[in-house]
Amino acid sequence: MKISWWLGGAGCLMVAVAVAGSPEDLNGLYAGSADPSAPVLRMADGSTNHLGARADIKINEAHVYADNNLNTEFEARLETSAVAVGPASLVLRVADRGYPISGWAGRTGGPGNVLWVNIHRQDEAEAAARWLGVDCPLRAPPGYKLFAQFLPEAAVYATNGPVVVKFALKNLDGRSVIFQRGGRQRGSRDNQYGFSAMYQGAHGPQPVPDTGNPVNFGGLTGMVKLDAGQVYADEIDLKKWFGFDRPGSYFIHGYFAMTFYRPAPKGAGEMPSDIMWEDYASADFQVVVK
Repeated sequence: MKISWWLGGAGCLMVAVAVAGSPEDLNGLYAGSADPSAPVLRMADGSTNHLGARADIKINEAHVYADNNLNTEFEARLETSAVAVGPASLVLRVADRGYPISGWAGRTGGPGNVLWVNIHRQDEAEAAARWLGVDCPLRAPPGYKLFAQFLPEAAVYATNGPVVVKFALKNLDGRSVIFQRGGRQRGSRDNQYGFSAMYQGAHGPQPVPDTGNPVNFGGLTGMVKLDAGQVYADEIDLKKWFGFDRPGSYFIHGYFAMTFYRPAPKGAGEMPSDIMWEDYASADFQVVVK
């Protein structure tokens, strides 16, 4: 099992802008304009925006990819030369549509920037990909054979005490599986896991409220490569979800959120453009409290 790690980031600024019809040789990044006499471009959301001069920004590398399993939302990631103007004022023009810059970041160790653009239609995303000379991969279920279990580490747990269970995920497939680990654990609990519980009391099953703190601020993320036959294992304390303040049996459904990635090219790290599907590995189990 190979696990690599990096520090994820957050805080992309969101903006809204607009642009209208133009031949393909005018495609590129433009600054917006406050001049009411400037050319008008229709934005993808139906609004319009006055278009300024073409920005002196070179797109060095581009990725266009589906941003959800339904293939209804897309994102373009543009690695560019240095951006002298405020990224929020920029508009990406493709044919007769304009797209605001939805987020940006500086590249580590040198000049240059990374710009993100949201595209809300498959045909428009594919048009952008053609102009940029890249593929536009769609998401599709990989059909992996995985066996998930939540295994109590004790036959009986003490009331109001820790309730630690083991999560085991076995790859029953003949293919290696690459999935993301982390990104939701910078808080009081790891929200890549989720649980619902029913308490078996004298008056029948009763739902158990989630009394934990679900707030998280991202955190370390990385890739886990699970080869055929290998098992990924982890431990979770369910006290971070439920009180377990009554003796009895608790019937619990647990899940582990999984984002599956295509293998990255040699020497490259995985990016959102490599996501092939998002799903859950889930299982039911029981714990007893006395």
